[in-house]
Amino acid sequence: MWTLLVFFFLTFQTGSSESSCEVVISPQQSVVKFGDPLTAICNASGSEIEGMGWESTKNGTEFTEGISSLPLKIDKVDVWKIDPMCYANTPDDQCTTVLEVTVYKTPDSVSVSESLDEIGVMREGQPYEIACSILNVAPIRYLSVIWYIGSVSVYEEHFNRSDERPINVSSVLKMTANGSHDGSEIWCTAKLNLQTEGGPPSRESVQHRLTVLYTPVCSEPANETLEIPARGNVTLNCSAKGNPKPSYSWHYPQNMPSTAINGDHSIQTLSFAVPGVYTCTASNSQGTTVKYFTLVEAERDRTTFLVLLGVFLTLGVLIIVGGALFLTSSGRFSFKNCPPGSSSVI
Repeated sequence: MWTLLVFFFLTFQTGSSESSCEVVISPQQSVVKFGDPLTAICNASGSEIEGMGWESTKNGTEFTEGISSLPLKIDKVDVWKIDPMCYANTPDDQCTTVLEVTVYKTPDSVSVSESLDEIGVMREGQPYEIACSILNVAPIRYLSVIWYIGSVSVYEEHFNRSDERPINVSSVLKMTANGSHDGSEIWCTAKLNLQTEGGPPSRESVQHRLTVLYTPVCSEPANETLEIPARGNVTLNCSAKGNPKPSYSWHYPQNMPSTAINGDHSIQTLSFAVPGVYTCTASNSQGTTVKYFTLVEAERDRTTFLVLLGVFLTLGVLIIVGGALFLTSSGRFSFKNCPPGSSSVI
C-alpha cells in the first residue's frame, strides 16, 4: 500500500515539474507613481493553450478562451500593494507568473528648519544632532537621505523597513561643530532609488547657513622669522579668522621705541626695528591665539667694503715703501736716495 502511494506521489511531482506551457510578462517589473496608469502584456506559449486571464486587485481580466496574448490595462493605480498575476490554461496544466509592481510616492516636503531653529548659534567643539524631516514618502525601503555641508556630502542614510504605504521619517546627522563650518550651507536631500531609467527626482530641503563661534586661527605660517632690511619697512601680518571677529594686541622688545609701530590692528608696519621677538595676540570670546615674529639682522653686502679696504691697504703699502726709499734721516724726502741706475720721477 505504501509503495503505491509513493509511486503516485513521485508521478505527480514529475508531471507538475514538466509544464506544458509558459507565460511571459513584458515588462517583467514595473515602477509606477501612485495615481498613474499601468500597462503590461502577457504572452503564453505551449502546444495546447486553451486561454488566458489576469488576476488583479485592479482591472483583472476573466479567463478568455482561444487566445495566447492578453494585455493588462489599469487606468489609475490607487492602491499601494498590487501584484497582477497572468495565467494560461492547458488541458492538463495551468501556468502562472506575477508582474512585480512598485508603487511609489515622492515626499510632500523635506526640511531641517525646525531642528536648526532649536540649536541656534553653534560653538566649536560641541556635538549637535540635526534632523531632516521627510513627510509622506513610499516605499521607505528605497529611500536614501544625503546630508551636505557646503558642497561636500557628509552622511548618507538608508531605511530597512517594509512599509508599502507612505510614512513620515527623519534622518539625524550627528556632527561636532568646528570653525570651518561657520558660514557654510547645510541641507539634506531625499531620493527614491527605484533602479529605473530616469526615476523620480530627488527633493532637497532649503539650505541654511551655519553660525559657529570659534577661537581665532592665524593664517599660515603660524610663526615667522623675518630679516630686518637695511632700508625700508618691516611688515608683520597677524591676520586671523574667528567668530566673533578677533581683536589684536602687540608686545615687542623693551628697547623698541613705541613710536615705531604704526597702527594697532592685525598688520603692523615698522619703520624702525631691532632684533628680537615680537608677539601678536588675537582674541575673542572663544579664546586666544598667539603668533610670534622673530626679527634678525639681514646679512650686509660686503663687496664695497672689501674694495675700499683693498684700496686703503694698497695705499698704505705704497706709503711705507716710499718712505723707506726716499725719506732722509732728517725727516725730509730726497730722491737722491734712489738706487743706482734708477731714474727719478718728478
